[in-house]
Amino acid sequence: MKQMKLYTTFLTEKGDIVCVIPTEDANPPSQPKILYAGGEHALFYRTPDQAFILDYINEVVQTVLKQTSKLLMFEIDLKQQDILTDYFVPIIMAERLPSFELEQISRD
Repeated sequence: MKQMKLYTTFLTEKGDIVCVIPTEDANPPSQPKILYAGGEHALFYRTPDQAFILDYINEVVQTVLKQTSKLLMFEIDLKQQDILTDYFVPIIMAERLPSFELEQISRD
């Protein structure tokens, strides 16, 4: 599991959440989902075997995450300055997130 170090979240005028992540992964996402238990961290599963920690989520976005069932994800190529793909990601509320060790994340 890796930590997503550079990502952006914002709310549209309608109150929908948009998340923008950089990627160089040419493979399309498969069964994406976000596991969220409230607070400032969430787990983004791009595929069943590829997960990222979204750290330090903005407080306003946290409030909306608790009340919505999906967000719009954009994957961008920073080098090419291009949108590679966009898709909706379901948000799954959980009592708590699986535990993880920061040492393990830094090794990945």
